[in-house]
Amino acid sequence: MTAIPKTMMAWKKVASRPGGFDFVETSVPQAKPDEVLVKTHSTSICGTDLHIWKWDEWAAENVPINTTTGHETCGVVIAVGSEVTTHKVGDKIAVECHLACWDCDRCREGNAHICENGQIFGVHTNGAFAPYFTVPAINARHFPDNLTMDLASVQDPLGNAIHTLTGGPVRDATVAIHGLGPIGLFAVNVAKAMGASKVIAIDWDNQTRMQLATKLGADVVLGKGDDIVASILAHTNGQGVDNSCEFSGSPSALSNTIYSTRMGGYVNVLSVYGTTKTEVPMNDIVFRYLHLKGINGRKMWSTWETMHELISQDKVDIETIVTHRVSFNDCKLGFELAMGGDCGKVVVDF
Repeated sequence: MTAIPKTMMAWKKVASRPGGFDFVETSVPQAKPDEVLVKTHSTSICGTDLHIWKWDEWAAENVPINTTTGHETCGVVIAVGSEVTTHKVGDKIAVECHLACWDCDRCREGNAHICENGQIFGVHTNGAFAPYFTVPAINARHFPDNLTMDLASVQDPLGNAIHTLTGGPVRDATVAIHGLGPIGLFAVNVAKAMGASKVIAIDWDNQTRMQLATKLGADVVLGKGDDIVASILAHTNGQGVDNSCEFSGSPSALSNTIYSTRMGGYVNVLSVYGTTKTEVPMNDIVFRYLHLKGINGRKMWSTWETMHELISQDKVDIETIVTHRVSFNDCKLGFELAMGGDCGKVVVDF
């Protein structure tokens, strides 16, 4: 195997302003006893990365300056820590980005994704917009053989979609997907794969993504020319959908999501909002007995098990959603593509 270099070039958030990224020489990390060192194969660009690029309120509160960002990633293990017995050199892995302590009340109750002492790889700690990274071995997830390395970095957003959908009923249910970014597109496809009776996909005016939603199985696609709430009610016999999923981060979309969910239905919100203060129509939630749930990451590890079952059965169309690839040296171009929105998932290759 090629010798591991001492230094590497990495994309770091170096300034407290929009953009503010630079290509910086930094040390290649060494694996701690419970970690693996991974040679990056690819890292996909997430909506969270765009929040960091834009440097909104959420990003400014969460991301230390000089952090190497990037958390949706996959690669090959090239070294293992002294305590690691679950992995070996040559293993192909993808990363679960929630770094848990495994000892707090939340971890012990089976909610390690919201660990009280947790951090997010590539947000609070150095991540994978770099040729090498380290991660706890438990976060380095093996994946089914029928998933190629070129597509393996997207298990993080695919898992987000599955976790959000399964906050409510899916099989034989009516499902609305608000926001057709890559996670929303995964949710459209997964909802059909998991047996939803009708999937309604909603965006504002992104024709590329609306067309992708149709290709991925959406029964109805709505946009800015539609009265969203009235249209959803019309497609559900006036009742509203059983399960609404909000992926857009738009306050108006959140309101539409709540207004168009049936009595006693489920509203699952994954979005990160640019401001921490977002208006919510609480009376509708109360009087219509809605189940409102915030979704964070993936359940560790039931979401991964569901995802790998779907992948093993070839039920998820990942290839359609990955529309653009850029080289590591052109990472900023990838950000521009993702922010422009005329794309599905953008993947950075190393």
